[in-house]
Amino acid sequence: MKKLWLPLFLSFIGTQLLFSQKHAALYKYRNIPYAGDSIIKQQMEYVNPGTSGKQVTWYFSSIRPVNESYNLLYKAEPDDSVRIAGIEHNTIYHYSIRHDSLLHTGYENVTTYMKYTEPELQMKYPFRYGDTIRSHFKGTGEYCHRIPLKVEGNTIVTADAVGTLHTPLGEDLKNVLRVKRVRDYTETGVDSVRMQMEIYSWYVWGNRYPVFETVKTTTQKTDNEEVEHRVASFFFPTADQEAILSDTTRWEQEDPNLSQEMTVDDILTNCTLSPNPVTTTLYIDYDLSQDATISFSLHNAVGVAEVSTTSVHRKSGHYTEHLQVSGLTHGVYPLYVTVNGMIKTMHVLKK
Repeated sequence: MKKLWLPLFLSFIGTQLLFSQKHAALYKYRNIPYAGDSIIKQQMEYVNPGTSGKQVTWYFSSIRPVNESYNLLYKAEPDDSVRIAGIEHNTIYHYSIRHDSLLHTGYENVTTYMKYTEPELQMKYPFRYGDTIRSHFKGTGEYCHRIPLKVEGNTIVTADAVGTLHTPLGEDLKNVLRVKRVRDYTETGVDSVRMQMEIYSWYVWGNRYPVFETVKTTTQKTDNEEVEHRVASFFFPTADQEAILSDTTRWEQEDPNLSQEMTVDDILTNCTLSPNPVTTTLYIDYDLSQDATISFSLHNAVGVAEVSTTSVHRKSGHYTEHLQVSGLTHGVYPLYVTVNGMIKTMHVLKK
C-alpha cells in the first residue's frame, strides 16, 4: 500500500497543477470579445491592485459602487478581416482579430477621431501566467474635426498574478488570472506631456470578460513636473456574464457568420447629408442594397442623443429621412447610423 501511495499522490498533484495551469489562462475561443455581447459593468471605488505572483489573495468584497450602470456593447464591423467595435462611455473602440491576436486599431467619440497606422497588440492567445507581449503603436487623427492629432507609444501586457479574488458580491473566485497592461505614450499630440495608462484585469475560467478591472492614468507635464492621476475600478458581475455565455458551443468554434457578414457600407450606399452645415432640417438620403434594420441618432458633446429615430426594418431601395435640429446650438455633432447592428459615423455641422 505504501508503494502505491506516492505515485498516486504525485499523480493527484500533477493533475491539480495541469488543472490550475489550464484554468489560469486566456484562450481565443473562450476570451476574445464576441459581437453581440452586452455587458453591464459597475464602476467601483478605486482599489490598489496589489502584488504580483502566485497564490495572491485580493480582498475586493468591501468596495462600494460609484455607478451601477456602465454598459459595454460589442458589435461586428467585418470586412476583409474580422473587425469588432466596443462601445462604452460615449466612445467607440475599434478592434481587429487576426489569427491568434486581438489588435486595437483606433477609437472615436464626439470630439476625437484616431486611427492607428500601427495597431496596438492587446492580446495574443493563448496567454498564460508569466507570459508577456510587447507592441508599438502609432496613429493619426483629428480633434474637433479640424486639429490634427498624432499619438505614439509602447504597450507591455503581462499575466503577472494568479490567486483568489473576493468579489463585492461575496463570491470567492479561485484560480483567477490577473493581466497587467501598461501603455506608455511617447507622443500624445500635446506639447511637453507624457502619459501612462495602467490597467489590471482579473479573469476567471468560465467568463469571457474580466470580473474586475482597475485603471490608472498618469499625466506628467515635463515643464513644471506636475503629475495628475485619474483612477477607477470596475466590477463585472459573474451572473451577468453567465447569461451571455449560456451557449458555450460558441467557445469551441469560430462563428462563420462573422467573416461572411456584409459591412455597413455594403448595405448603406449613396448616403448624403443636406444641407450640411444645417440650420433647421437635416435631410438624409440613402439607398439600401438589401433589406435592413436602420436607425439614426444625433449626439451632443457629452454623448447624449439629442435627436434620434426609432429603429425600423426597411426593404431594399431608396429612402429619405429628416431630422429637426433647430433647437440645437452651434457646433459639430456626430451622427450614428446603425444598420443591422453595425455603426457608421458621420458628422453634422449645426449653424
